[in-house]
Amino acid sequence: MVIKVEDIEELKKKLTLKPLILYGMGTIGMEISYWLDSQQIEYTFVDRNAIEKQKLVDKPVVTPESLKTDFMNANIIVSTNIYFDEIKTKLLETGFSESQIIPYTLFVPQNIVWPDLEDNINWDLMKPSVELFSKWIDENMKSVVDYGAGQMYLKTFLSKDVKYYPIDYMKRFDDTIVCDLNKGNFPDLQADVAVLNGVLEFLITAEDLIKHVCEKTKNMIIISYMTVDKFPNITGRRTSGYLSDLTELKIIHLLDDGGFKLVKKESDPLDNTDTIYLFEKK
Repeated sequence: MVIKVEDIEELKKKLTLKPLILYGMGTIGMEISYWLDSQQIEYTFVDRNAIEKQKLVDKPVVTPESLKTDFMNANIIVSTNIYFDEIKTKLLETGFSESQIIPYTLFVPQNIVWPDLEDNINWDLMKPSVELFSKWIDENMKSVVDYGAGQMYLKTFLSKDVKYYPIDYMKRFDDTIVCDLNKGNFPDLQADVAVLNGVLEFLITAEDLIKHVCEKTKNMIIISYMTVDKFPNITGRRTSGYLSDLTELKIIHLLDDGGFKLVKKESDPLDNTDTIYLFEKK
């Protein structure tokens, strides 16, 4: 997440009018907390796992249930994109006013794209996901195209005799094949397997790339994607840098039209709102 406040003094004024609650201690919540600390603004965390989370921070952490009894006069920053609408609805039902609820979007710039997020990515968190779907790749597969290869973790899980083609928008390694997928610059590569791990969200060309991959792949396609079904908040998607809004059904139909059938899907170990799909040639 990228923190960039448009009018710092105006926001600070709003945040210090009343006691302040920071609801949520995920990635967004913690980034906002660092910003609040830098501005010397006092706040209390709210998290459903308050007892466990209290061990991680030196600020007080309370449960959502305590809001009604102890914090009805507070302003509340809702610091989650996926569950924002759900939490806001519950707060309004509890008796908080619209003016007391502060969206996390006030802390992030508009029109974020992947390069804006580049310096804030913890690449190591992606390893469990890569390890999971690497086990889906049949040992008879001899070539793999990795779209959005990043740190090329997939290569470490493949046999040495597998030909590995890492695609990315920038030259991270000597092996990287540079392609600007958002401009429709797709690689002319035939392979047994194609992997699109956490890349389609950030592309305006997502559907075109899927069609291209179907044409160029002989056996298996692995896709991880945060569908609109799991994350329907379009504003939240944009502040996350997501440029495409595909449903699970849309993905399945696109692959079916391209000659591939869904044979397996699992929640991503990193985030269960993200899904990893395995498609095989029909």
